[in-house]
Amino acid sequence: MPKIKSNKTDSIIEKIGVKYFFRLSKKIKSEKVIKLKNIPADTVLQVVTQNITVNAVIIAFLVGALTTVPAVIFEIYFKENYTSGYYYLILALITIGLLIVEIGTLYWLSLKSVHTLALLTGYEGEADSHLPLEYDVKKMMVRSALELEDPVVEYLGIDPSKYSSKKWLVIKALLYKAKIALTSIVARFALRKIALRYGMRLNFIWVAIPITAIWDAVVMYRVIQDAKLRLFGYHLSHYISEEIITDKFLAPYSSSVKEGAIRAVSTVMVLSKNYHPNNIILLIKLNKNLQIKDENNYDDLALLLEYLDVASAKERHLIRTLAGISAVFDGELNRAEKIALEQIFSKEHKVYMEFTQALKLLLLEGSIHKAAAICEEMVLKHKE
Repeated sequence: MPKIKSNKTDSIIEKIGVKYFFRLSKKIKSEKVIKLKNIPADTVLQVVTQNITVNAVIIAFLVGALTTVPAVIFEIYFKENYTSGYYYLILALITIGLLIVEIGTLYWLSLKSVHTLALLTGYEGEADSHLPLEYDVKKMMVRSALELEDPVVEYLGIDPSKYSSKKWLVIKALLYKAKIALTSIVARFALRKIALRYGMRLNFIWVAIPITAIWDAVVMYRVIQDAKLRLFGYHLSHYISEEIITDKFLAPYSSSVKEGAIRAVSTVMVLSKNYHPNNIILLIKLNKNLQIKDENNYDDLALLLEYLDVASAKERHLIRTLAGISAVFDGELNRAEKIALEQIFSKEHKVYMEFTQALKLLLLEGSIHKAAAICEEMVLKHKE
């Protein structure tokens, strides 16, 4: 069992979220299926997930707007009725109260939406004994819904934050928390400048309403997208490790291909600078068959390239395919990943990049069966 680094403990919010998720599960008896073949067809998944997303985004937009209106009305119509001290005290109380309502409603909406998504794929199967308890699909979905940090797994000496700047992560978190306030101030300032230029005397306090609404809608959309990726990536990881890259599949390969496979997934994972659970699940599930136990700088790009230089053609193909799969498991391709993939794919960059981009689109649109099919086709392409 992979060891969990003690970088975090379950927060109160996460514990409440998990309890609520289990309460929803008890109310609805879902079929305990987890095999890819039992998941509804891609067309069904796309229609249902699209409806879930649209409904959640619209409700989030309305929540953001409605919880901002009272503070704006007070600021416009009642500012002159109080001294500065009382005015700001009342405004602060209104803002804090509405913020609690807004966040609570959005968390509830996120959990309900994510739970509905999970029901589509029969997530209620027994916990996988090869994965840490923190990477049980239910807990992953709760963290996605509440935008909580995933636990860092200490596995084969791989450092997922190898290329991440701790200072930048702190700054990014602070900017994320202040996004609505900053956007409202900037928009209000810009509109006021435009109004003064054309001689208009208008109050732009109201601009906070659509901006808050739009931000809440955008955040909800991102939550649903991440939940879809986690859910479909979870099942795709299982399929790749249990149905495609099996012991039987690996038999004709040299023993070194096992190390190459671990290097491919690990290297791309750390370059993503985004510790997405899909990658660590793929890594752990693959290693169930590969049986790599010793630490050996598996997240080093230079060592992966050295391995590719001496590997056979079919081994290179397998490793490059796994690198492509790992690169899109979080739904994004950053600059560092693109540069690394150019080196990994080498002269066949176009072929593997087309596969990588196609897989990315399929995962984002929810076509899990098509995604599994092109992965299997690509892996088996040079099996002979």
